[in-house]
Amino acid sequence: MLKFQVHSPGKVILHGEHAVVYQKPALAAVVGLGTKLQLRTQLNSQVASFQLDALNCTLEIDLNEFNAFLANFRSKYPGDQSESTAKLMEEVRAEVAKQLERTGGNSSPKQHTQRAFISIYYLLAGAVLTAPSESSLTLQSGFQVQVDTELNVGAGLGSSASYGAALATAFLIMAGHFDQSSYLQDENLALISHWAYESERVNHGTPSGVDNTVCTYGGILRFVKGQGFQALKIQKPLNILLVDSRISRSTADIVAKVRHLAEEFPQLIEAIWQACEQLVSSAIPLYESFGNAQDDSQKFEKLERLFQINNDLLKAIGVSHPKLEQIFTIAFKRGFFSKLTGAGAGGYAIVLLPENYECNEVYWKLKEELEGAGFGVHVTTAGGVGLRVSSLDD
Repeated sequence: MLKFQVHSPGKVILHGEHAVVYQKPALAAVVGLGTKLQLRTQLNSQVASFQLDALNCTLEIDLNEFNAFLANFRSKYPGDQSESTAKLMEEVRAEVAKQLERTGGNSSPKQHTQRAFISIYYLLAGAVLTAPSESSLTLQSGFQVQVDTELNVGAGLGSSASYGAALATAFLIMAGHFDQSSYLQDENLALISHWAYESERVNHGTPSGVDNTVCTYGGILRFVKGQGFQALKIQKPLNILLVDSRISRSTADIVAKVRHLAEEFPQLIEAIWQACEQLVSSAIPLYESFGNAQDDSQKFEKLERLFQINNDLLKAIGVSHPKLEQIFTIAFKRGFFSKLTGAGAGGYAIVLLPENYECNEVYWKLKEELEGAGFGVHVTTAGGVGLRVSSLDD
């Protein structure tokens, strides 16, 4: 009986949000919070069951219907199945719509639930159709998957990529692409990241590729839109406080608002983007050397200053929010430096924490004051390990 669990982390943007839309570099880091998936095969079952705690729903796939879908797809599109992802997405959308219509009657599922079902069906079909050992592989026994997450959906923490990477890993193991002992090999991580990206396409249409890459590989990545990624050679993760403003917002609306500002004041906003680019260049050597020398306190102070400068640049383009400002004020009053992360206008802020912060009485007062003001507070790290698979003991 196959059983295992996958932990797939989320991410934050450390520097370069918004500027990245205009071909400037940004830094993304994996965070300690993430998605946990548990898979157990059910030998006497012909149903794949998915319990999605974050969406408060359970989805089921009848394996006889699923295997019929695979057979139909193979006959319709013979040849290399790995070349047919666009066609597969199209066929899956049609199949899922047909199944939901048949089982749901008049009530249509919420958009999040529908997308989750499409992602599951698409990734499972993709993993089986591209299985290395058998070109006509089918699923013979049912299985149960439980997915739980510490990441708020739509808050800029890479929740959909984290979810996609966890599902992709589970299905690729089931289909025999690799196992628990070999998933960390480069070609297998690349395969996980590829299918997590494919899952992102269900949710975001044309994703940047940042979230799936950093969630899979971990660490801190420098990226420029359309130019790929470089992993920073960091010594150790940073301690951070992730603070949830509890203000939801539309990333697309905020990006459009900033674009309007850039059209109105092109030279001024371009100067801000250039400052953001210089800031990323200044930050990289600090992140790469932090943790390997005696002058860490000086490097940390420089990172604090860069956080403050970055935050002020983001305020200048109008993407702050009164609730974010309240977080910044509480942190600064206690001697901590912070910035918004992602699109802004709500979402999360990051507060930099020094070494041995737990021994600092001021830190506990900061945490208490933020929680007392109604904010969600999570102590975690930025730049830690990426996706991990482990055994599951019942």
